Amino acid sequence: MILFSNGCSFLTPRPKDGVDTFTTKILAEKYKMELCNIAMGGRGNQRVSFTTKLWCEQQKPEKFFAVIGWSSMMRNDYVTNDGWKKGRIINMDLTWRTWKLTDNIPFVEEQKGWDIENTLIMQFLDNVLDLQNYFVANKIPYVMYNALPNYVDNSIEDFKTMSDAIDHSRFFSPEKSHMEFIQEKKLISSPDDPHPSAEGHNQWAQQLTEFIDANNLRTI
Repeated sequence: MILFSNGCSFLTPRPKDGVDTFTTKILAEKYKMELCNIAMGGRGNQRVSFTTKLWCEQQKPEKFFAVIGWSSMMRNDYVTNDGWKKGRIINMDLTWRTWKLTDNIPFVEEQKGWDIENTLIMQFLDNVLDLQNYFVANKIPYVMYNALPNYVDNSIEDFKTMSDAIDHSRFFSPEKSHMEFIQEKKLISSPDDPHPSAEGHNQWAQQLTEFIDANNLRTI
């Protein structure tokens, strides 16, 4: 059985800081599963959602367990026409870049009535529920968590309704991301780099493993 993972750089090694492991690699080793990881540093949740479904469609009818570490909702992915990092993910033609709202404030301010915060929350919830429903429809066992911080304002009834539709038995630690966990525990790879140290990956993977096993998530 394959352990498939997707996300951002928090689901990849950090060789420049001497970190040669990462959470889903640790999980695959523990469960004695082959790892297929298509996480990409700097990318956002639109890419995660689309490429996960694409990979699943390509792999039918293989059996696998999906682990999704959601990136920041501040990142806005787009498909490129310049072949950026083409070939990095085998069997996929599309290439991706990402822009951040914080780098484009003048553009944002020109858009009439744009509620930036609520748009980000809406997009995040839509990505999560879209992928959740795809997994359920195709009987794919999975677990999700926030690799980078994301949040939902449940004082807004629309968001509470959609948040309640998330299967939290398959969403680990929704209130605290992997990044927030390692910052709190001082388990970063270096003082100048907020990515996880090896121990930061190990401790998160241990808690994630306990959650997976307690809820029997590797099966449908």
